[in-house]
Amino acid sequence: MVETSRIKYWIFLSAAVQLALGAFTAHQYDGRVFLAAGYSVVHGKSPYMQTDVSNVFGASIFPEPVPGIGYPPPWSFVLALAYLVSYNLFPNLILYNLATKLPIVIGNILLALLVGRMVLSETSSSILSQTATRFMLFNPYVVYSTAIWGQFDTVSVLLMLLALFALSRSRPRLSAVALGGAIALKLIPVILLPLAVLYEIRRRGWARALQYFLFVVGVVGLSFSPFVLGWDFKTIIDNWNIHFVRVGAFSPMDILLAFGINDLANGLALLGYLWIPALAIVYYLLWKSWSAKPVDLILSALAVLLGVFLTRSWVSEQNLNFVVPLVLLASLPQGWSKRWVTAVWVLPLVFTFLHSSPLLLFFLVIPEPVLRAASLDHLRFGVASPEGMLITMAWIAIAMAWLVIGLKLLRKSLRACSLPVPPNLDTDTGPDP
Repeated sequence: MVETSRIKYWIFLSAAVQLALGAFTAHQYDGRVFLAAGYSVVHGKSPYMQTDVSNVFGASIFPEPVPGIGYPPPWSFVLALAYLVSYNLFPNLILYNLATKLPIVIGNILLALLVGRMVLSETSSSILSQTATRFMLFNPYVVYSTAIWGQFDTVSVLLMLLALFALSRSRPRLSAVALGGAIALKLIPVILLPLAVLYEIRRRGWARALQYFLFVVGVVGLSFSPFVLGWDFKTIIDNWNIHFVRVGAFSPMDILLAFGINDLANGLALLGYLWIPALAIVYYLLWKSWSAKPVDLILSALAVLLGVFLTRSWVSEQNLNFVVPLVLLASLPQGWSKRWVTAVWVLPLVFTFLHSSPLLLFFLVIPEPVLRAASLDHLRFGVASPEGMLITMAWIAIAMAWLVIGLKLLRKSLRACSLPVPPNLDTDTGPDP
């Protein structure tokens, strides 16, 4: 009873903090796109097309047309529902913004509870379970990149972890629906579909694995039905390779920025696809030696995600939300140092502060010219000035630190799965830091 009361108190406090911080804040780009997308869907327009909402929400906040959304359809329907229950009834932009944050905050809370449940299942320790739950409820990086920023990665992460947990508990149908839902929100979890299929092959046979695969594909396919019904997605077709050619954000390829390279053109184009052979190598190791034990699902998922995130040319900062709970879930049962968990949320948080001034998150309540003058954000758009070069070098230093930490975690996760470790990753012969 006491533990239940404590958890309820943590949930209430976390929700209150996240909603209070999130009501008046949103990423200056993503926030505008999300608010415009909700309006577009409600008014029968495709959220993937550029939209002028200056006459709806005000020209001072939306001075120019807003680009279309860049995610699968389901999140646009969530935004449309937020519009219907807020701005449609009470034309207030702050209320509408808060409505878009509510499902994110709910997702964060459910994710924290699920992580705690998974820790309890693996360790049988209520103390560790409570610690993990509190960590996820109040983690500064998670709160900043979701409730404050407005990104919804953790909702997809929630379904992804549910899929892994259900699969380890021999509930493949629930797992397939959850994984399909995770992919339908953000495409990142699709790289775990082969892992789940491989697990089913090893545990239940090819026929059940095929059923699992088709179930996931069916859920994802259903989520894309609005395109069949007439949503225009020309913008997506025109820009399908944007993350294959751009360099930057929380990617180790930031080192190219020091040489003035911010896109992978001509001879560097293949670097944008480096994550594909990296993913293939990780899966080769899994196929060759994996015992497919339920306890290894988390470690294997961590290895797969790290293999991709460490080799992509562009990794948005909030995408590390896919890694943070996996590192936590891997660390506690394995007895890894707490420093690994700390590193994977501190590094992207610091990077995010440098990449985009936190002051710009208040674009809904403070005029943008004032914000830009106060934040000096213009220094972040190039390396022509000494200040711009300094910030760029800081980006690179953090990205390189992440590369080192990520490679060590990749090696540790492979070792814990009893997999052979490539020689170039096995460089740490000393004790863990």
